[in-house]
Amino acid sequence: MPEERTTGLRTPDGRQPLVMVIDGNPAMAAITVMLVEQFDCRALLARSAEAALKMLKGDQAVDLVLLDLGLDDVEPMVAAQLIRALGPRGAMPIIALTASASAASDPRAHAVGFARTVTRPYSPRELYVALDYSLGRVAEGAASQ
Repeated sequence: MPEERTTGLRTPDGRQPLVMVIDGNPAMAAITVMLVEQFDCRALLARSAEAALKMLKGDQAVDLVLLDLGLDDVEPMVAAQLIRALGPRGAMPIIALTASASAASDPRAHAVGFARTVTRPYSPRELYVALDYSLGRVAEGAASQ
């Protein structure tokens, strides 16, 4: 549980994670950013897939992406594929945020390779576990290279 952890989340190499939150809903984005920061991560907010892609091409070394499947500007599965197409910069885990449990079983979601899918309304603990698990996948991927 988040409040039981004293050091907060860390990347495999011990850094404070930078988490990109891609969410077009201002209220949900604010809640998600607040929780990410509560878990001792830095948050980078993009209100659209287009803005997120521009930021990801920049100098920021993002460790993990939280992608709202309710985006309006680009179909979210396409957005995830565009993130992946960035090559090594797009290799970070992507967690899907959805309002519908059925989105988790969408075959396109499986093809994109989301690290986790978190259904809203989610508990802080559920989001924490998804972030912790996904940061652990980064460590597994680095160890296998």
